[in-house]
This record gives sequence, C-alpha cells and structure tokens, in this order.
Amino acid sequence: MQKKLLVFVVLLLFLPVVSMARDFNGFSADVPPGWEVIEDKGAMVGFVSPDKAAVVTVTVASARDVDPAAFAAEMAQGLGGSELVEEGGVYSFTFGNDGVAVVHVAGTDLRVISITGGHPALESLIGSIEWR
Repeated sequence: MQKKLLVFVVLLLFLPVVSMARDFNGFSADVPPGWEVIEDKGAMVGFVSPDKAAVVTVTVASARDVDPAAFAAEMAQGLGGSELVEEGGVYSFTFGNDGVAVVHVAGTDLRVISITGGHPALESLIGSIEWR
C-alpha cells in the first residue's frame, strides 16, 4: 500500500500542471495554474498572473441601448488609448505601454476583453475563452 502511495505522489510531481476550466458569467476559460481570479459581481472577471506581470479582464454585460463604437471610444479615451480600429463590428485600441482592448456585441451581450503585460500562459488563457 505504501508503495502505491509513493508511486502516486511521484507521478503527481512529474505530471504537467493542467489549467483549471471555470465557468463565469457569459463565458468559460481555462485558468492557468497560480493565476488569481477576481470576480466583480458577475459582470467583470480579472485574471492576474502569479508574478503580477499580466492582467486580463473579461466583461460580459447587456448590449441593450449600447453603441459598441461609442462605448469603445469612451473606454479608449478614459484609458488614454489610441484611435479605434474597427473590423467587422469589432473595435480595438491600444493603451499604456502594452495594453490592448477589444469591444464587440454578440446577440444581446456586450463583450470586452483587455490585456496588459505579458506572461507565457497568456496566449493559452485567451485562446481558451469560450463564449456562451
């Protein structure tokens, strides 16, 4: 019995750490190991890397009576961001030294993603987002 337990513990130590899939308001994402998740009453979710070098925020809110271009422009102005770039109803802008934000409407949802900083797990986190 002790031998089986020892083998199990050794396997756990050497197996790669797997991201944990989680459901949020309007989307799901694989949270990389060690990342902090900060939820703001279901509207906004923040993901902070262990070294605090990268932050991702995802917001899903009602798109009723919201013009995504005007919303994105106001957000860009508030963050001191660049001019808006529009492509197929998706609005994006850069801000700060390394920030980017994307705003779009899908159905009845206004979806906003902002990314600042860098981290090796950033691409996998962003790629894992699945809208509902």
